[in-house]
Amino acid sequence: MAAPNTVTHIPGATLMLKRVMFRLGVSQVQLHRVVGIPTSTLCEIINHNNWPTNHDHQMIRRATEEHMLQCGALTQDIKTLWQFDEDDTPVTYHGHLVRMRKANPVVDSSKKTAFINEELPENEMLSQKAKQLFKLFNDPFIDDVTCPDDVFMSPDQQYVRGAMYQTAKRGGFIAVVGESGAGKTTLRRDLLDRINREDPNIRVVFPRIIDKSRINASSICDAILADMDVRPKSSLEAKARQIEVLLSESARGGNAHVIMIEEAHDVPIQTLKFMKRFWELEDGFKKLISIILVGQPELKNTLNEHIHPEIREVSRRCEIIELQPLNGNLEKYLELKFKRVGRSLADIFEKDAFDAIRARLSVHRGTSRVPVNMMYPLIVNNCVTAAMNSCAELGMAKINAELIKEL
Repeated sequence: MAAPNTVTHIPGATLMLKRVMFRLGVSQVQLHRVVGIPTSTLCEIINHNNWPTNHDHQMIRRATEEHMLQCGALTQDIKTLWQFDEDDTPVTYHGHLVRMRKANPVVDSSKKTAFINEELPENEMLSQKAKQLFKLFNDPFIDDVTCPDDVFMSPDQQYVRGAMYQTAKRGGFIAVVGESGAGKTTLRRDLLDRINREDPNIRVVFPRIIDKSRINASSICDAILADMDVRPKSSLEAKARQIEVLLSESARGGNAHVIMIEEAHDVPIQTLKFMKRFWELEDGFKKLISIILVGQPELKNTLNEHIHPEIREVSRRCEIIELQPLNGNLEKYLELKFKRVGRSLADIFEKDAFDAIRARLSVHRGTSRVPVNMMYPLIVNNCVTAAMNSCAELGMAKINAELIKEL
């Protein structure tokens, strides 16, 4: 008799669960979050009826059936989920997912939203099994930037990098905006490294307060004085006068100054207006300090005077520069990452995998029918890591298009 937590099964066959998920537009990433097992394990169950020994099989079945019912499965569908799929018609999952969501929008009764967000691959560690398969001793995406040569620069990123450096060196007021994982922190680190190597006369002010929603005029003053190695006076008025004298003397000595703030989308509007006053400080024709804001797309909304009329005095002086997705630079980006760990793309990928990654990371958000390109470095890293882990679990030699579609 089978143990209570096991399910009797014959390995090797695809389950009807895959076809039902295909019809209802349920992704494996979505199901794995509900069931609570790795995507690679779920992939083994669905595609090969190969069940793990370290998970409760009945719990997996029960959680899967409940979720499929919530997604619109019929009672007859539930009865057939764990049967073998004898239909030879291939299930090309991801493309069908997009078509199914357009044809049969899922409506949230509380939000009345016509479409649901497509899931992106989650962050996961590269498994030992994957490292052994691909002959890797290091994860190509962990601690992957240790020197300037490790920074991938597409033409778009080269422009942003140059704009940040010129702003720090010659003055200006810019906001660098990008999605989470677009490479903003890498560009900030690259700028600081470049200044240290090439132009130590640029004095960088980097407020350390963690919660940027609490940053105010006084804390900006404190940051400037601290990074200039000067003890601040007590009142805000005294600090402001102290800073103007300090910056003027430093500028006459040949120094440039720049305030750089990360997570700037959390900075209050009133503080942004105050920072503009600092940017207006001058000694003759020379600006005394420049400003670089770095944040997520919410920062662009904050600086939109049509949304926030009170910010117009800032938005009309602050240039917004947006970090773009990798687009046509996917192969070059991955080539650099794997070259660092001694492997080539041909060692890891089949040729059809790259177009599949582009398609997988083109997703629909909210009610929009227009797909959004989410091919940013961190998201690409997550996608490739998940594919490598799945490849090792399935015993495949390389990542191909079909595997990417299953993520």
